[in-house]
Amino acid sequence: MEPTPLHKQVEELLLDVQPMLGMHGGSIELVGITPEKIVQLRFKGACVGCVAADMTLEYGLKEMIMIQLEEVEDVVAVNDEAKTHLPPTPKTLTT
Repeated sequence: MEPTPLHKQVEELLLDVQPMLGMHGGSIELVGITPEKIVQLRFKGACVGCVAADMTLEYGLKEMIMIQLEEVEDVVAVNDEAKTHLPPTPKTLTT
């Protein structure tokens, strides 16, 4: 399957951050883009389990991608077991 123009644009943006992540022994890869325009990324190497990964995603990657590619609705990290974006589980109150 041929990558879409949006896939190519996201890949190009990720190339800009790879050197920074690589300095810490990590990397990031594009897993896919859902029909709802949710970009799915996977942290690799030292980024897996790193406490800074969430900050890197939220205030670095997500912001960069969504500002430069206005059609993107969200940017999420996925793990190997779940390759789809799942909404957060709602909190329930117990009595």
